[in-house]
Formats: sequence, C-alpha cells, structure tokens
Amino acid sequence: MKLILGFAFPMFLGLLFQQFYSLVDTMIVGKYLGVDPFAGVGSTGSLNFIVIGFCMGLCSGFSVPISQSFGAKDFPQLRKMVANSVWLCVFFSAIFTTLMLVFCHPFLTLMNTPENIFEYAYIYIFIIFAGIPCTILYNMTAAILRALGDSKSPIIFLAISVINIGLDLLLIIVFKMSVDGAALATVISQGVSGVISVIYIKKKFDILSMEKGDWKLEGRLAGKLTGVGIPMGLQYSITGIGSVILQTAVNGLGSVYVASMT
Repeated sequence: MKLILGFAFPMFLGLLFQQFYSLVDTMIVGKYLGVDPFAGVGSTGSLNFIVIGFCMGLCSGFSVPISQSFGAKDFPQLRKMVANSVWLCVFFSAIFTTLMLVFCHPFLTLMNTPENIFEYAYIYIFIIFAGIPCTILYNMTAAILRALGDSKSPIIFLAISVINIGLDLLLIIVFKMSVDGAALATVISQGVSGVISVIYIKKKFDILSMEKGDWKLEGRLAGKLTGVGIPMGLQYSITGIGSVILQTAVNGLGSVYVASMT
C-alpha cells in the first residue's frame, strides 16, 4: 500500500498541476484585464481540456509498453520503445497542432462564442494550441520517468514552472500585453518543464543512452504504442465533450453569463 500510494500521489499532483496553468491565467486576466478578457479566456476552458487531456492520455498510453520493457529488463527493447515514442510524439504534435490552429476559429464559432469576447478567446486558445508540442514534450518525458519508476521528479519539474505566475504578471502588467501574454506564459512554462525533464533523463538514466539503430522507426513497435496511446488519449479527453456542450449553451446567453460561469 505504501509503495502504491508513494507512486500514485505524485502522479495525481502532476495531473492536478497541469490544470493550474489555465487557472492562474484566468485569475490574473480577470484581476488585471477586466470582464471581457476574463470571459474570453474562460470560454476556451472546455476546448482546452479536451486537447490537453488527449495529449496527457496519449503519452500515458505510450508509457505502458515502455514500462513493460523496463520491468522485463529488456533494455535494448526499452530504448527502441522510447525512440519510437519520440517519433510518434513529433508526428502527433505536428498533426494535432496544425489541425487545431486551422480549426480553432470554426470551433469557437460553433460554440456560439459571444462576439464581444471572440477575439480574446481566439487569441488565447490559438497561442495555447501553438504550444501543443511543449505540452506533449513535458507529458512524454514525465511518462517515461514514471515508466522507469520515478513519479516524483515530474511533479518537481512541473512545480518549478510556477514561473507561469511571474511571467503572467510580467507580460500583462509590465509589458501591457493582453490575453496573449497569459497564453505565452503558459506555453513557456510548460516548455521549461519539458526541457528540464529531458536534461534530467539524459543525466540520470544511462540505460536510455541510445545506440546505433535505436532511433529507427519500426512499424511493429509504433503500432503497439499507438494501440495503447490513442485509446487512452480519447479516454482522457472524451469527458470534456460534455463541458463543451455546456459551454456552448452558456455562450448563447452572452458574455456576462460566460464570465459568471468562469
């Protein structure tokens, strides 16, 4: 029981902390920029949840075959699994980022986003979606660490990114930016956590020192990874569909109601 809780609780905190980014953005925007920007950022929460949820689930799914290889002490297979996960993350980052940047405007339109807050919502979520590679970078490195039995380091690296609060205040108050400043602060913070995790993995885990041929993309391994990753990504994100439907209904009532719900 102690072992299970010792591993699970930091993982729980990690999932919780990732929601902290949007919470901080919303609080600071509401305090310093006013009701309409506040409502604009808040109206994107459900859409953001679906995307972030899929990224988190996808990477968690990739970690399952990695952890199986580690548990079997099949280190050559482990390195290949990690390498193929990296290639798949690059692929999904490119595809998902492109799709969301292209369709975020139509999505906001379909969600009946009020006209007076539409620009705020669009600017904020566009920058957040442009930062999907940073989100996947952190979640993949965190998933690798957990697969190797370390669930504490990812939460420490994520906690370091409380610089999000400082960046929000700096960009909005000092540089007089709007919701774009809040979004940039979130993307930068997530990217910093991911880079720190990569550096830690390279220094801490010699078993992941890649050898010749490890970086080859193999269809069998990629298929096994996606076979677990995609269903888990959908599992994480699908609960957000109900929130999108609710947000769409509230959006039809006007920006004051959106702000109240936020």
